[in-house]
Amino acid sequence: MRHVIIGNSFAGIFAAEAIRKRSEGDEITIISQEPQRPYSRAMIHELLAGLVDERLVYMRDADFFETLRIEPLLGRQVTGIDPSSKTVKTDDGGVEYDRLLISTGGAPFIPPIEGLDSVASHTFTTMDDATGLQKAAADAKSAVVVGAGLIGLQCGEALATLGVKVTVVEMADAILPMALDEDSSGIVAKELKAEGIEIRTSNTAQEVEGKDGQPTACLLQDGSRVECDVLVVAVGVRPNVDFVRDSGIEIDQGIVVNLKMETSIEDIYAAGDCAQGPEIITGKTMAIPVIPVASTHGYVAGCNMVGEDSTYVGGLSLNAIQFGGIQAISYGFVKDETDAEVMRVRDDNKNIYKKIIIRDGRITGALFLTDIDRAGLYRHLVENQIDVTSFKEHLLDDDFGIGHLPLAEREAMFTVDQ
Repeated sequence: MRHVIIGNSFAGIFAAEAIRKRSEGDEITIISQEPQRPYSRAMIHELLAGLVDERLVYMRDADFFETLRIEPLLGRQVTGIDPSSKTVKTDDGGVEYDRLLISTGGAPFIPPIEGLDSVASHTFTTMDDATGLQKAAADAKSAVVVGAGLIGLQCGEALATLGVKVTVVEMADAILPMALDEDSSGIVAKELKAEGIEIRTSNTAQEVEGKDGQPTACLLQDGSRVECDVLVVAVGVRPNVDFVRDSGIEIDQGIVVNLKMETSIEDIYAAGDCAQGPEIITGKTMAIPVIPVASTHGYVAGCNMVGEDSTYVGGLSLNAIQFGGIQAISYGFVKDETDAEVMRVRDDNKNIYKKIIIRDGRITGALFLTDIDRAGLYRHLVENQIDVTSFKEHLLDDDFGIGHLPLAEREAMFTVDQ
């Protein structure tokens, strides 16, 4: 049996490890456009800032492929898939498969900005992006980052650490619009401003000025002009699925998968940021571009690729972030307050903010700033859709813990299947 995996990040690696653990004899081939061995994209902002060296960004040892007897085809571009011949088409030929996993992650979205094609600009999703930006920042005085999501703000904070004057522009009316609500994003924005980062919300870049192929300024929607030596476009990523659109595989926003991570075509699986699978709270299928979901996707896919019956329970949108001295964790849908009960605690002196959204007795959104010690317990309540009605008045108590849960739930948490 030959397993081919497209993609060399969390989903692909967890799948390969699951396959090898269950099958010593099967062949495994990993194809990746990037030349590096597996690394964590969650660390590239620290690499850019010079806070870690390259060795700490890699998530597996240098002998990973050799140890697991994986054939690595790195630096290869996949151009398409032919399910009829079970072939992955690449820029230098093709690779046949018996079972195929597509785990190609997300690709940066580049919005239409006048003049952008005429100057050097950067995205920020890969290790090469980080090293390229580090070189560009060496002689830079100022930078504009378009987009105040997690990627844009991590990039902006790293550039500021290097001594670059950073301006972040965001079309939404608050930063981190997918991870935080209005109150919490305001607290984080204040922290970033204290670090010297200028933030302009309800705004975006409309035109880029340049000289000799390098950016010199951005003209914003409000008519203002911001000088810059470095320009980063970080408005978001989309599932990287364009190369499979002619394959017959069902695609919505991402590649549609079932609870076994199977696509609409037999023997082809998908996992990670490119896959659109079931979400726990709503039951709808959606792409959830977070590492825990990608890792679980990959593990489930790998098990099923070798014939072991493994079922995905559904994904949960979650974010764990830190800017300056503020740590933030969110689960579920932290802005969806329609027809729901909302509980909040806020202490501006300590930068503490806690929020719970309850609908039909179950938590559908949870958000914590600074006071995050028991965040894992809230995740358990959300993921397992526990009815919190009998103890909801204690949810935001300083001492809230397992002891507040009903006895049956406490016993279930500590029961191990034999």
